[in-house]
Amino acid sequence: MTKSRNVRLPFASVLALALLNACSVNVTFGERPLSPGTDWVANSSSWADEANQVFEAATAYVLEATEARPAGSWAVVMDLDETVLNNVQYQVMLENDGKSYTPENWYEWTQEEGATLVPGSLWFINAVNSAGGHVAFVTNRRDREQLATENNLAKLGIVRGKDFRVLLTRASPQAPGDKDDRFSVVPNLLAVQGYPDVTVVAYVGDSVGDKPSDSGEAQFFCIDQGAMYGEPCAEVPGPGI
Repeated sequence: MTKSRNVRLPFASVLALALLNACSVNVTFGERPLSPGTDWVANSSSWADEANQVFEAATAYVLEATEARPAGSWAVVMDLDETVLNNVQYQVMLENDGKSYTPENWYEWTQEEGATLVPGSLWFINAVNSAGGHVAFVTNRRDREQLATENNLAKLGIVRGKDFRVLLTRASPQAPGDKDDRFSVVPNLLAVQGYPDVTVVAYVGDSVGDKPSDSGEAQFFCIDQGAMYGEPCAEVPGPGI
């Protein structure tokens, strides 16, 4: 049998160990506190409630505005990221690792096809289609990310030809992020698919650039993305702190 031994450490060593233990309380290796906006989107039910409310308002507006329009004669245009696709897990990973966005790590994230749904977005898309409208996506994802993006959407129940007819990315590597030119071609793209004279009645997005500089009579509905990216459209982004 092996006998235990009482080992007496020098006082200085005991003090050093005590200080080390005191400093390590409540610290998890590899994790950092999340920014308020990211934490709100990732962990607060109020973010989901707010997103659902925006989509409920957008649905009510669209159904009323198109009540007298023939089926197939109108459309809504939506952004993708933080409007339909929730990428908060990507942001959490960056913040936990002390990293920032780069085109490379964003590309890797898109190829995982792991974004989830923004609450209310699928319900809104289904309501538009059921009422006889078209759904078009105009996104600043790159063209090289389009296949993975459509795969990610399909995994979430949003399928080209059934749930949306247009998805416009921007060309790699130098296409501008401004969406006005892409917004303007949506009716033409629908026309060549057999739906002439389509009117866009609403835009939905999370950033100020997710609507045209001149949107005419179309209404814009803003999803609050907690100021995680870009220039948010929300007047007071995130939890308001």
